[in-house]
Amino acid sequence: MELIKVTMEKVRSDKTVDARTEAAEHLANLAQSISSKEVTDALVSDLISLLDSPDDSVRYGVARAVGNIGPAAKAAVPKLEEMLPKADCINGAITSASGIRYALIRLGVKPPPPPKCSRIAG
Repeated sequence: MELIKVTMEKVRSDKTVDARTEAAEHLANLAQSISSKEVTDALVSDLISLLDSPDDSVRYGVARAVGNIGPAAKAAVPKLEEMLPKADCINGAITSASGIRYALIRLGVKPPPPPKCSRIAG
């Protein structure tokens, strides 16, 4: 769990977008090995707060981390559902929308179909 905390701090405060994105991807990988017994409300709250990153690539990795934790992170559903409509309209090959949809499915929620929108910068 200590490695997860250190990685979350890197997601929050590393100097460059690339470094924060790399940390978010690492966090998603680490989250695959967390047992539901290790998931605390504080951990889920910290992950939810990381979804507020201004960087879409970071939001993508954090959403994947939430999805990899699975049903124990169900508290993240309202935030993910709130983020999805805007994320669906971000222009890019891989955007946070796919990570958010992955997380919602892993949390047992069927995501809505993508809206019809003009693409925006992430």
